[in-house]
Amino acid sequence: MEEWKVVNDPDTPPETLDKLSNEKDWMIRSAVAKNRNTPKETLKKLAKDMDTTVRNNVAGNPHTPEDTLSELSNDKDMLVRISVSKNPKTNIETIRNLVEDKSYTVRKNATESGRV
Repeated sequence: MEEWKVVNDPDTPPETLDKLSNEKDWMIRSAVAKNRNTPKETLKKLAKDMDTTVRNNVAGNPHTPEDTLSELSNDKDMLVRISVSKNPKTNIETIRNLVEDKSYTVRKNATESGRV
């Protein structure tokens, strides 16, 4: 599948990734969410995706804006919140909130981030 090759190429132009972020296939959107060239506005949009894997990849992308990471720190899915806690771009206030998370695993990861 040609699209799969394109979305996984770290040199794919941001405009192409933005266009592919609208694909019906969650795997394509998920790969877009992980790509380092994905525009910040596209990552913000993908942070609201119905698919957990897509949101999880946005949460783990070091180019995701801080305010988007803050929003994702309240995601219903524990794995998304864990990815936020591990993202080096997550601000300290968000990490502190994750230390108080209802999930032990999220709290543990936030604590082990070394930033609290």
